[in-house]
Amino acid sequence: MFRDLFISFILFITLTHAHAIFANTDFSQQLRECEKYLQANRLTTGVGGTAFECYQAVLKQDSKNAEALAGLEKIEARYVDWTKRALNRGQKNKAEQFLASLRQVNPKSTALTELEAQLLPPSNKIPSASQSTQPEKDSSSEQESSPSHDSDSEKTSLPNETEEEEASQPTEEPKPPKVAKIMDLGQIYELINTTDCLEWPNPEMKEKGGKNAWKSFYPKKDDTGLLVAEMQHCNFDNQVYLLQVDEYYVAISSTGVQIIEQSDEAQQQSP
Repeated sequence: MFRDLFISFILFITLTHAHAIFANTDFSQQLRECEKYLQANRLTTGVGGTAFECYQAVLKQDSKNAEALAGLEKIEARYVDWTKRALNRGQKNKAEQFLASLRQVNPKSTALTELEAQLLPPSNKIPSASQSTQPEKDSSSEQESSPSHDSDSEKTSLPNETEEEEASQPTEEPKPPKVAKIMDLGQIYELINTTDCLEWPNPEMKEKGGKNAWKSFYPKKDDTGLLVAEMQHCNFDNQVYLLQVDEYYVAISSTGVQIIEQSDEAQQQSP
């Protein structure tokens, strides 16, 4: 009987260990998918899955998973950074969108109070005593004291000086088109042409700018293409590059490509 109990105990330990190994393997695969979404800036919105949903799915199975918790912190930090940059640029509507996403990721974020305060309209400031008692300048006396002929001469000379400066400036030569190399396939927006997220240069490029129009073609790492357009993503504070690879168009995040100088490209193409 003791032997049977010992064998049962060994089997229990073995099965528990095997289950843990399989569970960790499944989490590893899932966490790699989460990382791809994170690198592609598909944080809380995006077709085919988002980093936030992916990390949440892992935490439902393992509430203390360190990598998933760290991933949520990265998402939070990214939204905080985007909100601050939008506020610095005066893009209030975009800042409010990022702030709403930040609340979704972490409603207890310590940065929320500060960022929400920056979105409030400025309060009416009471002038200080020194400002209120400062005598107003008499504009009429200043005008009388300044000679009129000096201002007239300045007014007449300014247009001539401006014309001379414009005439002396050399004419800028048109810049050569940029060439970009695909470095990260995970940054490609395969089906973004089926949405209204981008402002495409023309309908033809939009029609050919996705997986549904590529047929047997699919971009490969180190493929190079002509950079035909730079577009702003509708949800994220990053640019989307549109590359022309042969007769196909590929939309990819600007972080997933490397801009190649024309001289380097010429050297690569030379025999």
